[in-house]
Amino acid sequence: MMNDNMNDQWNKYFFGEPTEEEKRELFSQLTKDEELKRDFAAMQNVVGLSGLLPREDDSLKGEQNLEALMLRQEKKQRKKQMARFIRYASSAAAMIALTWMLAWYIFADSETLSYTEITVPKGQRVHLTLPDGSEAWLSSLSTLKWPSVFSSDARTVVLDGEGFFTVTKDASRPFTVQTQKYDVRVLGTEFNVYAYGNSQKFETDLLSGKVQVISAEYPEETITLMPNEKVSLVEGKLMKSVSHFEGKEYREQGIYDFEEKPLGEVLERLEQWYDVSFVVDNPSLLDKIISGKFRQSDQIETILKAISRAGLFEYKIISLREITIY
Repeated sequence: MMNDNMNDQWNKYFFGEPTEEEKRELFSQLTKDEELKRDFAAMQNVVGLSGLLPREDDSLKGEQNLEALMLRQEKKQRKKQMARFIRYASSAAAMIALTWMLAWYIFADSETLSYTEITVPKGQRVHLTLPDGSEAWLSSLSTLKWPSVFSSDARTVVLDGEGFFTVTKDASRPFTVQTQKYDVRVLGTEFNVYAYGNSQKFETDLLSGKVQVISAEYPEETITLMPNEKVSLVEGKLMKSVSHFEGKEYREQGIYDFEEKPLGEVLERLEQWYDVSFVVDNPSLLDKIISGKFRQSDQIETILKAISRAGLFEYKIISLREITIY
């Protein structure tokens, strides 16, 4: 049964602005109570999904949802609580998917840990607050998985896609972003990771702090980055260079601004974000330098019209998934 104090803590965490001390107290209680830990994870699913919705009544609905959850918890035993809670979370996800077509999630429960997994729909981006207070901005078609409560000695999330992370400092618990090929390990910093599983491209840009990029297959292959440095996968090897990351406007407003970029790089981004495939008849076009600015929520044809106006290339939409560039 959840007491009034815990109820207030949940309200403040999900819908208010808790202090760092209040966050630590809440997470400490969750580590001691498996039932609360699982309930907390289920609530994260509901709130995480509702956080995708840019509607004025989100906060009110969220508070009403939480209040309903508390009432159910007070009336049901542990087993019935979880079954009903999961049904509630599923119905909330269905409502969101049917009404706004924004996201889907998986709630996986085990005896020891519960996980949240969210995949961002194409043409969207999502802002998340993780259990330790760290924040993540996820790009289109990116998937992030994280535990309801981080362990006492590590904080690990799994990323397939692109994410910008602002990590809460905690020297005793390194924060690690696991990707298919490389892990990015930090203590407290701001950095961007580009690592879609279906792409050969891998990049990490560091804005502040310090990170280590570690090969999952060859742990001895480790590169340390300092602010304004980046690491990229070039012909199968990690290469360090100067970072010119310009993602602030994208994170805050969903506007992607590319200046003097090769067409090939821009097309690769569009393929990842919009789940389309470009067929380029003339490979020399990929080296053409273009500039432009668009919202990630724009339709793919709108973007192609904008960046093709300089006459550098033409395009033809073959199907919803295939576009020819010539």
